Amino acid sequence: MAGVAGRNRSNSLSLDIALAGSAGRNRREATGRNRSKSISLDTASTSTVPSKSNNYSSGRPRSNSYYHRDRSKSTHRTPHSKKDLWKGSVNVNIGNNVIVQMIGLKSPNHTSYARVDPRCSALPATLSSTPLSKVIEVLVDESHSRLARAILEKKVHVEADSYPSAEQLLQLGSVWLLNETSYASGDSTHARRLSKKDSQDTPEWKDMTLRVHFMPDRFHVAHEFDWTKYDRGLLLNHSNVMLGKTKAVVPFALMPDGKDGVIVYEDKDIGFTIINKPGGMPSNSSISNHAEDVASMYGAALQQRSGDEKGYFLSFPLRIEPEMNGLMLAATKKEFCSYMTKLIHEATPSSNENISSKKADAPPADPPEVSPSGITKTYRCLVCIKDADSIDQLEQLVGQTIAHYVNVQSPAPKRFTRNKAKPNQELCLMKIVSVGGSSKNLRAACVSSQYSDSSDATLAHRLWGPTAAHPAESIGVRFVMQLDVELLTSRPHQLRGQLAALGVPIVGDGLYGGGVCEMRGHRHMWRRMAVQICHLSFNLPRWEEVDDKKVLVTKDDNIVCDLNEAWWSAYLNDYERFTLLANGNVGL
Repeated sequence: MAGVAGRNRSNSLSLDIALAGSAGRNRREATGRNRSKSISLDTASTSTVPSKSNNYSSGRPRSNSYYHRDRSKSTHRTPHSKKDLWKGSVNVNIGNNVIVQMIGLKSPNHTSYARVDPRCSALPATLSSTPLSKVIEVLVDESHSRLARAILEKKVHVEADSYPSAEQLLQLGSVWLLNETSYASGDSTHARRLSKKDSQDTPEWKDMTLRVHFMPDRFHVAHEFDWTKYDRGLLLNHSNVMLGKTKAVVPFALMPDGKDGVIVYEDKDIGFTIINKPGGMPSNSSISNHAEDVASMYGAALQQRSGDEKGYFLSFPLRIEPEMNGLMLAATKKEFCSYMTKLIHEATPSSNENISSKKADAPPADPPEVSPSGITKTYRCLVCIKDADSIDQLEQLVGQTIAHYVNVQSPAPKRFTRNKAKPNQELCLMKIVSVGGSSKNLRAACVSSQYSDSSDATLAHRLWGPTAAHPAESIGVRFVMQLDVELLTSRPHQLRGQLAALGVPIVGDGLYGGGVCEMRGHRHMWRRMAVQICHLSFNLPRWEEVDDKKVLVTKDDNIVCDLNEAWWSAYLNDYERFTLLANGNVGL
């Protein structure tokens, strides 16, 4: 995460470096579900930060959103001593001689630090009775007043709901308690995320600091679904589940009556759930928000339905990026998680390039053999096409294995090349399964086509948003085309990077040249990418007794899940109905 800029940047408090380095650790430790109520940090858990690489670069002012935030200007400096931490701090007397110190109020990443000054002249009893919530309120008031001035002076765009209160920040998990001595030495193991029930706690301020993400990452789409209910698309034939040759039974008692649900299929006995994940939210918590991710929302639903206050098991053997939507597998039992992890390991091809007799810098003619584990995952994408010739070229690639190389350790956007130029590059393989979508008449759609039945000016405005005058022309796009793609290897950003390397980036993938699909709803701006996991299938295991122990064993039956509609499907259907058929055409 980015560093902190205070009143004087050279003297700023760079406390976020240690926590940022703890990315990717166990989420149960991050949320601290099983931690002690004690405010002591000696046994506190460690931060987790999901891997994210969404550095969209656009010329417009950025609002407070995970997808809008500029992370390119980050600085990290490890303090050498504790006395360096609070140089240039803003001090506010909150009464009874209690002084709250704050630093980082001008942070471009909206991350500030606050504490009660242990050297202030307040009585010891007064200091020991100053709760966390009061310190957070003072910091929030100060930071928001400074932001308001910046908005008026610089005309920066900030969303209306980007000003959470102290109570909301605790509820979102945007406040961390730090031990200064450990932090000054670069040790992050004592950082602990606070929750709403910690608001009245009173730490020993002589060695404690609060880190507050006062404008945290927000994922509002999480609240637009009922996480205890099934996907309504199962009744509308927008999605279907097959168990072998039998269609799965839809539990009408769990069908939504208000908000749509997310569950596609659930097996409590074996211990897994298939979720239709909304686009625009991460699988796990971010450093500034652990309340609006899939794990938190579905975990709360599991707890609500079971009524078990002791907790639950939840893990994701197959994850998808925050921008993507579609079929996502959640394990609700440890045995199934272990079973799928083994299955995925067997299904992953080796990255060893000794799979053909060609030179090392030439892509392989055939993919390495994949273990017959039965795992299949298909991505449905809407890609940008710059000219009509590219449509023919994509159609000729159907069924072929497409190979690129990438350095997985490189920062995003990653560079995918057809030839292996350096030894640290790894092989990426994918296959285009089909093109054009479900309609036999529609090969590709012209983004400049207008609708006769809608106020939306063109297909481009429907896809990229109505605010830009020429949303597609600005990135040189004339057509869009739907592809179904299967990845034969698993590399970071592989789908996005390989399609971009072919000259057909995904619509809405601003990082790889697909522009920005910006939409407004529910008083906030959000971005979406035209990619969906539309097909997921794997061998369905069964419990068996082995050496007096129940274990999951692979059987011949498969579970097959399909999504037949994506968020852009209605736009393509309207295009075909009002543009192609109205003109007597059947395709490009």
